[in-house]
Amino acid sequence: MNRKLLSILVIIVALAMVLSMASFISPGVNHSSSSNTAKQTTAAANLAGSASVQSPHNQKGAQVLDALHSKGIPNKYIYLPNFNPQRTYTGAGTNGPSYLTAPAPMGIGTYGFSNTSGKIVRNNLSTSSFAASVTVNNFSTFYALDDGPNSVTMQLNAVLNNVTLFGNSNYAFWTQNVLFYSARTHSITFLDNVWNFSSPAFYLSPNVFSSACGTLVAPYYYYTVGPTVNVTYPFTVQLYLNSTVINGDNTVFFNYSLSDASGSHSGSYDRVQFNSTYGMGASYAAPQSNYLVDSYNVTPTGFIPWDAEIMIGGPGGGSTALINQINATMTLKYLNSSGYSNVPNAYDVGSETGETSTGAAVTWSANGVAHLSAGPSFIYGMWNVSQTSSFDHFSGQVNPPNSFMFVSQGSTFNAPAATWTPLSTTGSYSFSLPSGTYNASIMMADRTPVGGLLASGTAQNFNLPMNNSMGVYTPLYAFGNSQLQYISQSGNGAPGNPYILYNNSPPSGYMNPLFGVFNDYIFPQFSGVLLHSTTAHVVMSGMPGFAVQYVFPSEELGLQYFGVTYTSNNLGYVLYNAPNVVITKNYITGWFANTLTEFPVANVLLWATQNDLVSGNYFNVMDSGLLIYNQQYSSGLNHIENNYFIQDYSLNKDNYAGIAVSTTFGTSPYGPVAMSVYSSNNTISRNIVAVYDTAVSPFYSIYSGSVLHSFYQNNWNGNAWWNAKLGQHNIPYNNNGQIYLGGDFEPMKLIGFNSLVTNFKHV
Repeated sequence: MNRKLLSILVIIVALAMVLSMASFISPGVNHSSSSNTAKQTTAAANLAGSASVQSPHNQKGAQVLDALHSKGIPNKYIYLPNFNPQRTYTGAGTNGPSYLTAPAPMGIGTYGFSNTSGKIVRNNLSTSSFAASVTVNNFSTFYALDDGPNSVTMQLNAVLNNVTLFGNSNYAFWTQNVLFYSARTHSITFLDNVWNFSSPAFYLSPNVFSSACGTLVAPYYYYTVGPTVNVTYPFTVQLYLNSTVINGDNTVFFNYSLSDASGSHSGSYDRVQFNSTYGMGASYAAPQSNYLVDSYNVTPTGFIPWDAEIMIGGPGGGSTALINQINATMTLKYLNSSGYSNVPNAYDVGSETGETSTGAAVTWSANGVAHLSAGPSFIYGMWNVSQTSSFDHFSGQVNPPNSFMFVSQGSTFNAPAATWTPLSTTGSYSFSLPSGTYNASIMMADRTPVGGLLASGTAQNFNLPMNNSMGVYTPLYAFGNSQLQYISQSGNGAPGNPYILYNNSPPSGYMNPLFGVFNDYIFPQFSGVLLHSTTAHVVMSGMPGFAVQYVFPSEELGLQYFGVTYTSNNLGYVLYNAPNVVITKNYITGWFANTLTEFPVANVLLWATQNDLVSGNYFNVMDSGLLIYNQQYSSGLNHIENNYFIQDYSLNKDNYAGIAVSTTFGTSPYGPVAMSVYSSNNTISRNIVAVYDTAVSPFYSIYSGSVLHSFYQNNWNGNAWWNAKLGQHNIPYNNNGQIYLGGDFEPMKLIGFNSLVTNFKHV
């Protein structure tokens, strides 16, 4: 067949597909249940425009992120405040935690009041120094949509009060001493941030400092990247925030000490000196500025409490962390006339920061030590706040081991207040909580959910019976080959007999709403499919839409704050170190909040994986269709073939996706992108692409943002692109340079989609 005829056939097929919704699903998609197809279509229709209504410039959090990304600052250097004022909670005349449910900044937070026999006693703190200690004995985390899927941060955060600038002592600054820990590389990097909390404007002037070691990004914030140290378990890190006066200027030191089996390290990696004396007489010296914890007032931001906190959360940019395993302790101390003392009262959560976590249960001991273990993350008072001083221990076994366990407080299961509880890879759980009544719900696709009251002090096992009528009402997760059998309808994983994953939709068309949970920056807690470290052969064909509805009050508030008016979404596919997987004949869609700009998000995410096939799918692209990442010198060897990438029909100049997912650092326009390829030696052929940004494969790593020594190069063969040029030969199609090296030497011009695609504009 000659090239001209083939091009015409491609165009005819593509145009035929967009004439009706029935043909939106690529040929061969499972239509065994008409109701299944109808519900997927309905969910997709309800989603139309979800990503695009977020108005990314009318809310402070999104505005700051957008500006910092345009300046080329990686997310791992940005530790955002909790900008959402609607989550502030005030009770009994005092300011308690801003977070009511997880995901949240779990750890220790002190708010300046005690509860003695039900009586609230105010005991605010003013100190020149906070010190936090973290000991980690064991730790495991995985969250695919972070820049570091196996990374977390532990942040010592406090607000410095009465800072003097130009002789005026009425300023407040939020200071953060951050430990960035990668469980993959077993390394710690120290970083800091400084933000202006003196008013709701958060404005940081270019002349705020007389001296500093890091980078001032006016008018937003300041940051420093300190040393990186390799560690082994167990390790202990102490973080310090020290306020003093040097040469008349208010000054903050960011100090640390670290010890493990290899020895000890310590130092001061940054000194921030405020411009206190400028314009004053030669003899003028600023008064001492102290850290404040105030239970009756909020900071001049108007909504963020005066607390101090040591917490565990995502690796920057408002991200979150899902903790699978943790054995750690934390302390938070303040300096007084007799030395460092434990903070006199505490909750198990901070309120100032936007990074969050879930999967860590927190208990405490009388000496002011918080103990973190894998379990449900509830928010409650600890020493001198809680009326409870005893703990109940819960343990047992869940079968299948890759089920999902949620726990709520009370005698009946309360879904809006429930929190995910991690299970081991063998299905065991073991955690302690303050003495009380707790109820569990355990669920898995194609199985009847089980649960009930948790029994303290004795092993309690749960077995989920098969029930195909339930459908895929939970995500499909497998950590390792042994778990694949529990989410498959047939097969044994051999090359000629692959596992075929469950693909029957739930009766409602939606998954359980617990799987729609997201954090304060709308980072979704769950994916639709996650295969992690599997090697068996797997096929996903005719899959359900993995649709979720946002029905809980906390989600409604978050969506409202960021201007999202749609209340449903479709969760995506994640393959992490999972070769030999076929994703074929599926309708794939879903949106991401604009706060996830510059993060590795996509409806199909192939991360550090090889030899996978994505073929014959229809991608209704709202933000990001497909993303591939492999380490610089690793070959992907993945095949992306015969897919349709069509831009969602609701997107236009007034209703657009405000997200860039390709670590472009402002070098390309925000908007939907079909394929982002941060990997080499993949084959991308015979796809039809009608999306505003067709393909991106740049010269830097999405993981680190650093320029590559060897650029990504792939086999782009015979794809039909809406913006290709007719008669283009010899010169490869590279999407106007977005494919940095090479490109499609056999491109075809896709006719008939220009009005659909160019009606979209970033305004």
